[in-house]
Amino acid sequence: MTVIKSKQIKGKGRGKKIGFPTINLEIPENLELSSGIYAARVKIDQKIFLAALHFGPVPTFAEEKKSLEIFLIDADPKNFPQTQNRQIEVNVITRVREVKKFNSIKDLRNQIESDVKIIKNMLIESLNH
Repeated sequence: MTVIKSKQIKGKGRGKKIGFPTINLEIPENLELSSGIYAARVKIDQKIFLAALHFGPVPTFAEEKKSLEIFLIDADPKNFPQTQNRQIEVNVITRVREVKKFNSIKDLRNQIESDVKIIKNMLIESLNH
């Protein structure tokens, strides 16, 4: 299992605009992870969250530069954890799919919805075994 310890950096706000606000993380120099979408568990201030993780380029927005972003699946939007100036620990569980380019924001949003459902079910199932 890959463990990433990092801190939040400023993102572009696109995830929030499409209904999936992400925490953008600084990419550690020694990160050995293939580009893709992953199921993960995230630890912030001793609290554990289920998460969808994106690592790699962002082809839908024509960006080759890699980004590392997490969407906290089970975080309460009204009581979102404080992430600035905090160490964020990400336990990467399993790769769900590769990064791909979508023809529209709607297609991207639909795929993220599907990814989040799959990841949530996968992580909840793993907690029950």
